[in-house]
Amino acid sequence: MTPTAGGRAKLTRKQKITNIVGLAIIALIFGTVFYFARNNASNTDVGDCVKETGSNGLQQVDCGNSEARYKVVGKVKDKSQAEATFSTCSEFKGTSDLYWQKSGSQSFVLCLAPVSP
Repeated sequence: MTPTAGGRAKLTRKQKITNIVGLAIIALIFGTVFYFARNNASNTDVGDCVKETGSNGLQQVDCGNSEARYKVVGKVKDKSQAEATFSTCSEFKGTSDLYWQKSGSQSFVLCLAPVSP
C-alpha cells in the first residue's frame, strides 16, 4: 500500500479483488442460510400448511401440495415445553396435534389441524 496525499493508503488491485471475493462468499453464506430457513416451522403463520420432517420436525409447504399434512390453526408464543399441551390450543377449533419449538430465546406452540382433501 502506498500512502496518498490525503493520508489514506490506496488498495492494490489484488486487495480489491480479495475484498470483493470475500464479500461475495459472505453474501452466499447468508443467502444459503436464508434459503434453507425460509420454510422452517418458526416462519409459519396461521393458515399455512406443513409436512412432517424426520421424527420431530415440520416444514412449511403449499396447502395444495400432496405432502401437506396439517394446517396451522393457531400459534401461541412464549410457551415452555411443559406448557405445550392441548389446553394451550383449546381455543383453536379442529386442533388434533401440536408442535412446540424453541429457537434461541423464542418459543412457540403450533396448533395443528389435519389438511382436508
